[in-house]
Amino acid sequence: MTRRKPAVRALHPSVQERLNREAAIDALIQRALRGVITIPEAAVLAEYVRADRRAADKTRKRLTETTQALQRHREAAAAAIQQLEDHIAELTNQQQETAA
Repeated sequence: MTRRKPAVRALHPSVQERLNREAAIDALIQRALRGVITIPEAAVLAEYVRADRRAADKTRKRLTETTQALQRHREAAAAAIQQLEDHIAELTNQQQETAA
């Protein structure tokens, strides 16, 4: 019995764009290091670097927001747990007083 190969999924468009941008940046930087970059190529390089910086800033902002939301949820969960533990202790005390 032969095993089927898993289907290869296409890259998400934003991932493909990022990979293309990184490849272009690498190629343009190599040209710049050799001193043969043209003004239009330098403009393209600058735009690609700005696009990468915007993406990094957006990601950093989203990660910060996620971290803050996780902290809020942890604090709310801790408060709910504490409230339940207090209620259990109160019920336990009432049950012990009733038994005595």
